[in-house]
Amino acid sequence: MAWVRRAGILLTVLVLALAVGGAAAGAKKKHKKKGKAWGSEVTLTHPAGTQFKGVVGSKLQACRSSRVVTLIYTDPNSGQTSPLSVQRTDGNGGYHVTLTTPAYPGTYQVEVAQRKIRAMKAPQTCLSKTSAAVNI
Repeated sequence: MAWVRRAGILLTVLVLALAVGGAAAGAKKKHKKKGKAWGSEVTLTHPAGTQFKGVVGSKLQACRSSRVVTLIYTDPNSGQTSPLSVQRTDGNGGYHVTLTTPAYPGTYQVEVAQRKIRAMKAPQTCLSKTSAAVNI
């Protein structure tokens, strides 16, 4: 009769295991909200001999403020590029670069770095962008 008792215990354990496993499988899973990649736009102007300024734009307002902007100079003779200044945008996306000496002849561009932020209760990605070239 011991084997009947063991079979009954084994059957009870099996039923409980299936019940717990089925409850866990039927439980709702929390889904992470997927973020979106937001495009960026950047402008560059040269209003004075030592000044550059522009605006970073995006449909998502959080992608405009505190973006890293790098002013890049390209030498017309050698074709080498070098970063001249790194700035952060203000709350509206504007930035301002003042050089210590007048700008050399060549091509200037601005590059906005990609940035991951949290906005609209989900992670968002602000994509990088390079401005049109300004020749001096």
